[in-house]
Amino acid sequence: MQRSAACSRLYKQMNETTVQLIEGCRKGKRNAQLALYKQFARRLYIACLRIVGNSGEAEEAMQDAFLKIFTRIDQYKDDQCFEAWIHRIAVHTAIDYVRRQSPEWEELSDNYAAPESDGPDEEEIQYSVKQVKEATNKLPTGYRVILSLYLFEGYDMEEIASILHIQPPSVRSQYLRAKRKLLDIIAAN
Repeated sequence: MQRSAACSRLYKQMNETTVQLIEGCRKGKRNAQLALYKQFARRLYIACLRIVGNSGEAEEAMQDAFLKIFTRIDQYKDDQCFEAWIHRIAVHTAIDYVRRQSPEWEELSDNYAAPESDGPDEEEIQYSVKQVKEATNKLPTGYRVILSLYLFEGYDMEEIASILHIQPPSVRSQYLRAKRKLLDIIAAN
């Protein structure tokens, strides 16, 4: 397999098997697509699950994400991080699933004040990963999506606002409310 001299360090460091699978997918080889699916399915499923909060819909979102990956593989540039590229497709696909449910996003004015803290203090609560996962699944869809995008997927408030088509102040306030509600759910258990 030939690669251009302009390949970035990231691409060169990529697992050679993954590079071969990408090239196989570009050529439409089904065995390469299956191998790529097997290599990344679990990670993309987890990302989708954090956003949609339902295993069935997360599975569907992941499957749709792979269809997009395979049909858009020619758009992948060899100097990009492949995992980041497919992860972004999966996250956006999961967000599309949430949009279909049409969660209620609260639009707030620019002069909105953050909610006052009247719940348990974050440092007073001892919690495990299992508790956080369970509590996150109990959050309303809008809160869960914003919390997942910010904490787990690493998007900033402006990016989330752009993705969800809402104003940044609304994202910030909903993030604070989601965090408070998450802490309340954990404290109650």
